[in-house]
Amino acid sequence: MDILQNNKHGEHLQDRLKINRWSGFLLLIYIFSMPFVSALAFTNIISLPLIFSVLLFAFMVMSITLNMKMPENFVGFDLVFVALFLFLVTFSFVINGIGNAKSLNHTVAYFATFLFFYVAIKFTLFNAGDPGKIFNAVLRMVTYATLVSALFANAEFITSNFFGINLNEYIPRPNEEQAYYDATVLGIFYRARGFAAESGHFAFMMEFFSPLSIYYMYFSGACKWKKHYKVLFIFAIVTSFIFAVSTASFVIVPAAVLIASLFQINRVFRYIKKNTGRFLLTTFGITAVALLVNYFFSLYALILLSVNSKINNGLDYRQENINFFFKKFFQFGPITQMIGSGPAGVILLGYGESSAILNLYYSITFELGFLGLFLLLALFFYVIFNIVKINSGISFFLLVSFFSGAMHFYFIANFWYPWFWFIAAFAIFCNKKLLKSPAL
Repeated sequence: MDILQNNKHGEHLQDRLKINRWSGFLLLIYIFSMPFVSALAFTNIISLPLIFSVLLFAFMVMSITLNMKMPENFVGFDLVFVALFLFLVTFSFVINGIGNAKSLNHTVAYFATFLFFYVAIKFTLFNAGDPGKIFNAVLRMVTYATLVSALFANAEFITSNFFGINLNEYIPRPNEEQAYYDATVLGIFYRARGFAAESGHFAFMMEFFSPLSIYYMYFSGACKWKKHYKVLFIFAIVTSFIFAVSTASFVIVPAAVLIASLFQINRVFRYIKKNTGRFLLTTFGITAVALLVNYFFSLYALILLSVNSKINNGLDYRQENINFFFKKFFQFGPITQMIGSGPAGVILLGYGESSAILNLYYSITFELGFLGLFLLLALFFYVIFNIVKINSGISFFLLVSFFSGAMHFYFIANFWYPWFWFIAAFAIFCNKKLLKSPAL
């Protein structure tokens, strides 16, 4: 009777099941919220993805406390790299930035990004009761988030340029700078920026999510939507890239597809040989969409003007920041070059925000030294290694997503966006938990 009345093991089992169920539900909400890094955000820091990821981190702590163990295959070299990276962040902050509020903010940003956007998400994926089920649910929710973002971007572009109605004016944003961001190009037309802070950042997000959405709709076997809906959605995704007029994306996406094809050359050739008709039809369809959009909106000339404007102005500014890096960094002593000038190093050295380096790799090196860059690249290579090992077609699409993000980080230093870290965690999950799963 005492055993029946004090079945603590059974109570703990029920608690774990409830935590897993709530974690899975929150993970899907988190995925759908990821595009909203600016729109509907409460402050520049507190956004919907951050709120849901913090809840997932709390569930992770509770689950570990109840189970007293980690999920199978959860601990890997990636977590070692993350732990060493965060230790270096702390050490560099103590040596260089302690007492400086801006440096403390950057330190917290590093910890929040890796713990909430990577570790907590990876744990939730690995702790799922049915990996195959969560795999399909994740892809479905990524596709929903992508389509909502793409459709909004299309509507935003059309209403702004042809009806003078800016839909973004009706969406709450954390500050006036983001609320009234000028997305016009040369005073000619309005660029779509979706739910992100800027048009280029919106394209950055779409680079991550679009390949997985295409895989889900056409190659996963799990999407039962009618063909004309799929064609419509692909049209919306393609046009959202065009309407964002992101110079970087126009170069990065084809380059990422090419690099992924080289990694998966045998699989690509086998697919084309087996599905020659579909491949030619898809290529023709994408080309037709681009030509059709250009016919109605004269985007070809506008894109050239935008690219020319970016080359003449934006790239010069970025090059100045990179020149600043080389001028200052190599004046540091050996120890500082190894551990960096500290989080928010540009501010610690007395320079303004205008000197901030808009390149993740140079920025990390400046703040955390060669050790920081090494640990970051080690994490990247570990993710690539896991993607290549996936014996499934999703490997190609994950490579496109990953390389798109890795290349875009050359033009952006916003490591605190959740998109890249989600792709990294999901890629390792696919390799470690679904290697032999029929869901792939």
